[in-house]
Amino acid sequence: MKNNVIVDLSNIGNNARVITSTFKDYKYYMAVLKGNAYGHGMKVVNQIIDNGFNYLAVFSLDEALEIRKINKTIPILLLCPILISELDIAKENNLTITVHDINYLKELINKNYNLKIHLKLDTGMNRLGFKDSAEVVYAVNAIKESKYTLEGIYSHFSTIGLFDPYYDRQVRKFKELTSLVDLSEIPMVHFSSSVIILTHKKLESVNTLRCGILLYGYNVCPFISKSGLKNKLRNLRNRYYQRKYKLSKLTTNISIDVKPCMKFVTRILQIKNIKSGETIGYGATKVTKDTKVAILPIGYSNGIGKNKRYVLINGNKYYSVGEIAMNMMAIEIDNKVKIDDEVVVLGDELTLGKVADFNNNTLSETLINIGNSNPITYKED
Repeated sequence: MKNNVIVDLSNIGNNARVITSTFKDYKYYMAVLKGNAYGHGMKVVNQIIDNGFNYLAVFSLDEALEIRKINKTIPILLLCPILISELDIAKENNLTITVHDINYLKELINKNYNLKIHLKLDTGMNRLGFKDSAEVVYAVNAIKESKYTLEGIYSHFSTIGLFDPYYDRQVRKFKELTSLVDLSEIPMVHFSSSVIILTHKKLESVNTLRCGILLYGYNVCPFISKSGLKNKLRNLRNRYYQRKYKLSKLTTNISIDVKPCMKFVTRILQIKNIKSGETIGYGATKVTKDTKVAILPIGYSNGIGKNKRYVLINGNKYYSVGEIAMNMMAIEIDNKVKIDDEVVVLGDELTLGKVADFNNNTLSETLINIGNSNPITYKED
């Protein structure tokens, strides 16, 4: 196998354990496994459950059914509303559904299934969810009078409020939308994200920790250095906005012992010499000196994009040369590189942040692109 994404299940277990032991003030711990567990594959499920998480969340019905092949009993929330015609499947597989809209709720009530429901509130992201407190009250009462069970209520943040007012605005909106509802009667309240958990105190009404990328080993708490002119200017800017918008106190530079779980490696197909003046790849990129290159069986269809980058071989950096194609790229090498050497595309000292920077992608997008585009091997210490 030339290309291989290696997922470390021991690290997944460690991360779940660290999160649940660090943030002890929650009743429920909900792992977000959308995007095929951020590209790690659903085989991570039991490690997450065995180490303290007692609820899962996925985007689609298909993802939930994939988990049910692995674990029959763990509660699963569908973050995306399902079709009315899919209610039977949700019931048969003991899945919790999201309700986001009055008209959708009325259709559900007409069917009167015995399913668990979480209400989605729109607190400012302007995607799915209720935006009016009267509609929230109507929804709560309608569900109580039906065969459905109102198990949860939730929302999602659009920013962390580092130097903008949106975190605090969304918290106020959440309180407004739930002001006519007794949240203590609703078993699960979740309004968080990995970065919010790290940067803000737990909201009093929230009893469910919901996180994604932190679970896969990436501490997304902002690091703010006090040294250097640029950092000092950033800190002055942040303090200005904190005073201007009267922002909630923000925690930064939090250390938490989570470990990355994904590594992407490949092998060399061929080593060849290119003479000065010859070209390589699409677009006929001309080389200006005699160059030794290694050809790798990876390209943008493997989730790495088309931008110039480097890989690691025996701990050394080797940069791409020419245009990266769909399934192939060339790197400039030296005489230390041998045909059987392992090539690290993500992992070791080549961090996810660096790989994401190569393509101006987010961390989550990079993980999903790589994990869902290559064969996965699982390892466990």
